[in-house]
Amino acid sequence: MFERPQRQHALGLLILIGWQAQSLVRSTWPVFVAFYFQGDRDARFFIWAISVGCILTFMGAVLHFARFTFHLEADQLHVRKGVLVRDKVNIPLDRIQAVHVEQNLLQRLFKVCGLKIDTAGSAGSELTIHALPWDDAHALRGRLLQSIQDEEVESSEAQQASDTSEPNLVVRLDTPTLLKVGLSQNHLSKIGFAIGGLLTFQGIAWEVVSELWQRVPSLYRTVLLFLSPLILVLSPVVIAAVSVLISVATSVVKHWKLRVWVEADEDPAKRALHLTQGLLNRQSMQVPLHKVQWVMWENTWIRRQFGFDTLHIRQASAGGGGPTVGGLKLTIPAVDGGPTREFEGLMFPSWPERDLVTLRPMPYAFWMRWFKRVLLWAPLALAAGIALGWPAGMVALGGCTAWTGFWARAWHRGTWATTDGRHVSVHRGWLFRKRVMVDWTKLQAIQFTQNRIQARRGVAHLTFHTASGVAVLPYLSTSVALQIRDLASAQVNSHHGAWM
Repeated sequence: MFERPQRQHALGLLILIGWQAQSLVRSTWPVFVAFYFQGDRDARFFIWAISVGCILTFMGAVLHFARFTFHLEADQLHVRKGVLVRDKVNIPLDRIQAVHVEQNLLQRLFKVCGLKIDTAGSAGSELTIHALPWDDAHALRGRLLQSIQDEEVESSEAQQASDTSEPNLVVRLDTPTLLKVGLSQNHLSKIGFAIGGLLTFQGIAWEVVSELWQRVPSLYRTVLLFLSPLILVLSPVVIAAVSVLISVATSVVKHWKLRVWVEADEDPAKRALHLTQGLLNRQSMQVPLHKVQWVMWENTWIRRQFGFDTLHIRQASAGGGGPTVGGLKLTIPAVDGGPTREFEGLMFPSWPERDLVTLRPMPYAFWMRWFKRVLLWAPLALAAGIALGWPAGMVALGGCTAWTGFWARAWHRGTWATTDGRHVSVHRGWLFRKRVMVDWTKLQAIQFTQNRIQARRGVAHLTFHTASGVAVLPYLSTSVALQIRDLASAQVNSHHGAWM
């Protein structure tokens, strides 16, 4: 079916144009607004320049669509692309880390979807096919991941996942859980964005408010002036409430009908984790379990009150930069105790292989962290003493010392790890907690770090590098760090199976 070179669906041209136009608007909309409201002669020249840029973008999209072809041959995906410079990309199928299917509203209207392929060879996805028929996209994904399922099963996997009687279903998020996910998001970024927008366009906003004020009857003006202090006090509350509503809405839309299930097979190389989600942008993700390199559970104080963690599963990514750099990512926003243990058994079937050993940082870590934080905040206490007198400076210094001591103690208590001699599970944080788990047989490097002062104190740091992220054991005793390093190196050297 895919042995002959073929292009994308014809709708791919429209999607390319929309995608490039969206990128252009995202990067230039503040300048657009500023020039529009200035209304001077330079704005017209700017609009003409943007118009020429849109024409060139359209022509580039047409040429990109016409010169993009792909086909399968001899266990490789061959891709030809390029407008001015022709590129030929050969991707061995056994090097593919993940293949994700996405479908936005326009693609759903025409019954096509996009396909993203990641080989960990570059930042982000290695290859994106913007428009393929839904059945063809799943059939191609099955070929790329060497799935044993036929096209009929692949094309109907989303419908199978929606069935609550699915025997291999691991996670299913209902509407109340989605609302909790939205409430537990980081709202500070949205509040900051709203305040930044008001400050950026305050001149325009003031003109609009002044024009509306002139149209308000005098009686209502008196009432509004009387209520202005209350409005000023309530405006931050309104901004915060709107930010929370936006977070809840975006979470519900993004993770709508999230389902995670396991494709079980006797061959471990063919076991995979599947995820489908999305209301407007429909996503279908598939991760072979043997390609999982790095797993992290994280939560905040609010999420702990709701009783769930956010789970991040990573395959090999370019540079091994962890969850923020490159590669396609599979994230499950709400996982409680039962599914957590099930995921551990799926991704780390031999955990724990033997009795667990707990590792904690040396007391030296607490004192060093406290000392560094006191030095960091001491200039503020000094400034308070100069401005307000030495009593105020002493009070400020005492407050900084107490706060940094509490913070250092909480960090020290929240940092620990467990290992069974083959895996390591690292816990860090007290307000924002993270747990990173890796299999030593998949390590790329083991870094032992120790400066002269630490050598005299008998402490050292260990960093386990994988193809998708790191796990750090800080401030271990030197003897323990060396033993763990040698044990992990022995696991890497004695392992004869595939690591990805």
